[in-house]
Amino acid sequence: MTFSKYLLFSMIALSVVFVYLLCQDPAQNQPIEQSTIYRLMMLLTGGAGLFVALTLYHQARSQESATEKALELSTIKIIKDLWIAPNFRLAQDYEKLGSLPAEMYPDLSIASSQDMHQVAFAISVFQIFEDYKTIYTHDKTGVNIWLGNFLNWAQSDTLQRLWPRLRINYQPSTIRMTEALFAGANEIKALRVKQGQVSYDDYQVAIQKLATIFKNEIAIQ
Repeated sequence: MTFSKYLLFSMIALSVVFVYLLCQDPAQNQPIEQSTIYRLMMLLTGGAGLFVALTLYHQARSQESATEKALELSTIKIIKDLWIAPNFRLAQDYEKLGSLPAEMYPDLSIASSQDMHQVAFAISVFQIFEDYKTIYTHDKTGVNIWLGNFLNWAQSDTLQRLWPRLRINYQPSTIRMTEALFAGANEIKALRVKQGQVSYDDYQVAIQKLATIFKNEIAIQ
């Protein structure tokens, strides 16, 4: 139930009480200013004004939140069109582009279409880390669920190998978060070597640590 509905039901209940009392016989020869009906009328008038003010405030906040969400989604779309898509085109058209992919990423030793596909996919994964920080307040899935997914991805040796050369493309908070993910992923990998397998509880311990780091990063932005 929305905030506005709660306010509306409250005003309806107050109005019902007012009408009920209005139907009762008022005390004889009592000044109107001292009557219960008069006081209730003033209360209802003030309550109505408060209702309108709170409703307008709630609507303004809802509109502001919707605008922020739309702007965030628009930003993500722009990044996808201007950053993610061109890198996948470099991979898809690798044979037609000659030395261009390697020239555009001179520090990544791109020598094949597979190399470029790996770079493009790694870029998209790291961008997901950054985009989630942007939209997580509107997401209903939950931080821990997403961090569990990210923790799985971060165990990739290829992603960890490419990260040092790609990290310059991301915000400082994304860099810190990604490196925390890699650290947590390496702890999971070490546990797997030591124990032979990793339990649900092992993952939950790592996820809780990451959730604390994530929330701290959001707080200082």
